Amino acid sequence: MHPPREVTLDPPDSPPHRPYRRLATTLLITLVAAFSVLIAGGLAIFHNEAPRPQQVVDSNGVTMFTKSQLISGQAVYEKSGLADYGTFLGNGSYLGPDYTAEALHIALGGMHRYYAQQLYGHSWDSLSKEQQGGIEGRVKQEVRVNRYNSGTDTLTLTPAQVAGLDAVRSYYHDQFVSGKAPQGLKNAPISQKTSDYLVDGDKVNQLAEYFFWGAWISTTNRPHSDTTYTNNWPYEPASGNTMPASAMTWTAISVALLVLGLGAVIWFQRRYDLDTKLSFDLQHPQLPDPDRPITTSQRKTGKYFLLIMLLFGAQILYGELLAHYYIEDGFFGLPIQNLLPFNVAKSWHLQLAIFWIATAWLGAAAYMVPRLLGREPRRQGRLIDVLFYSLIFVVVGSLIGEWLSMMGKGNKGWWLWGATGWEYLELGKVWQFLFIAAMGLWVFILLRGFLPAMRRAGTPGVDTDRTRLTTMLLISAVAIPGFYLASLFILPNSHVTYADYWRWWIVHLWVEGIFECFAVILIGWLMVDLKLATSRSTIRALYFQLILLMGTGVVGIGHHYFWIGDNSIWIPLGACFSALEVVPLCLLVWEAWTHYRAYRENGAQFPYKGTFMFLASMGVWNAVGAGATGFLINAPAINYFEHGTQWTPAHAHAAMAGVYAFFSIAIMLYALRNISRRQAWSEKTEAWIRRSCWALNIGLAGMVFVSLMPLGFIQLADAVANGYWHARMTSFYDSTLAKVLLWGRLPWDLVFTAGVVMLLGVVIHVVRNLKPAQDQEMAESHQQWDKVE
Repeated sequence: MHPPREVTLDPPDSPPHRPYRRLATTLLITLVAAFSVLIAGGLAIFHNEAPRPQQVVDSNGVTMFTKSQLISGQAVYEKSGLADYGTFLGNGSYLGPDYTAEALHIALGGMHRYYAQQLYGHSWDSLSKEQQGGIEGRVKQEVRVNRYNSGTDTLTLTPAQVAGLDAVRSYYHDQFVSGKAPQGLKNAPISQKTSDYLVDGDKVNQLAEYFFWGAWISTTNRPHSDTTYTNNWPYEPASGNTMPASAMTWTAISVALLVLGLGAVIWFQRRYDLDTKLSFDLQHPQLPDPDRPITTSQRKTGKYFLLIMLLFGAQILYGELLAHYYIEDGFFGLPIQNLLPFNVAKSWHLQLAIFWIATAWLGAAAYMVPRLLGREPRRQGRLIDVLFYSLIFVVVGSLIGEWLSMMGKGNKGWWLWGATGWEYLELGKVWQFLFIAAMGLWVFILLRGFLPAMRRAGTPGVDTDRTRLTTMLLISAVAIPGFYLASLFILPNSHVTYADYWRWWIVHLWVEGIFECFAVILIGWLMVDLKLATSRSTIRALYFQLILLMGTGVVGIGHHYFWIGDNSIWIPLGACFSALEVVPLCLLVWEAWTHYRAYRENGAQFPYKGTFMFLASMGVWNAVGAGATGFLINAPAINYFEHGTQWTPAHAHAAMAGVYAFFSIAIMLYALRNISRRQAWSEKTEAWIRRSCWALNIGLAGMVFVSLMPLGFIQLADAVANGYWHARMTSFYDSTLAKVLLWGRLPWDLVFTAGVVMLLGVVIHVVRNLKPAQDQEMAESHQQWDKVE
């Protein structure tokens, strides 16, 4: 079978050594334009963020709390790991309440009771409906007035707002001091110790003041605006917080853009043949040889893959413990929450996922270095060992530090060695630096093979297209530690809007953007290396996909900025570009099918069956998990009510496990097949890989679509009917229907776990059957990666 003629994007007189000029230029322009918008938005934060007053006073000028106490309250929130239990401004974890919405509801109740006594001399509950309605209207108007004086940097509270502040303080004392600890947390979860960024005084009071400030910015109109600092979020009719009209307008426009974008992308891809072409004749399929000799460093990557499966297994166990905490406060009657509370387990669950996925990429890419260079770089094996043990040190050290910090045992330097308190960025600053250093060492390991291979470009007998593919892969690899540097910009006293701006660079741009680009390029590299696709068509397809991914994903990060106190301009930007993010994800499904078809048509003895099963699964989950469920929750009109409900973790699990975990397993199996003996890959081994793949897919699908999505639906309905605060109460999970859905997740979790156990057994079996290191033989028998064929 011969590939169809490719229609070039460049003019006929384009120099032969620059066949991708227009595609490369378009990608560069796209990156510059997209990051210009994103960085401009970041700079605007300093003008948009809500004030943190130097002092908050009552109408008589008496100080209620100061900025230092407000920042201390934020530090208490971070040090205690409450972002891994509940949410603030809708961001965090989902067993606990949203503290912004909850504090707002409590403060409004305090204001209602104040006016009931002041105006009628009775309790709130004893008033008539008409009297209550009059007070509610008065309070609704009162909380919208902005009484912050920028000249004196002072916020003045009305007497009713002071009563609301007192109510918030009292409520959280009942939650964290006087009564039983909230479900899933240890007893007395708030430490009273004073240390970095914390000031003397009652830490629960300071925490309550931070929550009250969040309630204030969510109900007070910006100067010269009729919407609040958080664009009227959270939904709370009693405060006048209802969905802004722009959210509905831009939701409708985003749907139209999605349809238009799909049509445009399909036309461009078909018009210019921007998809991968098969490189072989079906009558004479080319089979790659996985049984070539390997080097010392390649053999040493085997331990990376065993570590991956151990971390993966631990991550799944913590995830199942988290699911159980939604059902009961403990573990089948055992008070395990006092040793391993929900927030610690959630932190470990997330960090282990990042660690094992990153380790898979580090190990697989490190395996490729001698493959590209044609020999073993000097002392490469030692560097592989140093990187491996450095990763173990960071993993173990950071997990212990997070436990100490969240359990109130770590004090001095808690933000350096313990937990920084931001979801996905729980690592203390020291561990973040060490993690970046480890990734830097990985880049150095890659450079030792990639740079010499890139220097061969233009020499006789070298395939320039393959050299370009190597260059693209290296650039995407360098971007991984490069973009993680954004984590260093967040400190314990950073304004929440500023902190969340950079945090989403990690959660969205680093994980969903840079990871995605690296994955797409690495898949292209594999397709060429496995003799399934032509270099020219692969590079053209990669350029097209990267233009779409970065052109939509970079500005698409704006859907995370709708309600965090940033400018309302992110509503149209986030709505439109988030909708368009679905387009390249859907396109990748077709590419996945192309790859799978190439594998199927290349003969039954193709040696990388497991790799392509997981790549095909990744393609489906890219569209369904990352694309469809992401579009469902990111439209502003839905996100306004849904933000932080169970549809969010449904999307997160479908994207993180279905895309990045499956891709990581695919490249792990690719590397393992190459460094192990042929006899390790029997039909029985292949059968266990197939069973594992099916179990992981079925378990994930059941978890997402049988449990989390229906649970999120009834939670969303609760938010619309009763206010966001009500849907986020822990008591929401006590209803019969919620418990049925939560218990109904159990069989799917067990199926998924069975898939992990099967895969662990396969990896242990394969790692016990690695080839011997033969550096000289590998160099002599090397099939040059970029040789013209």
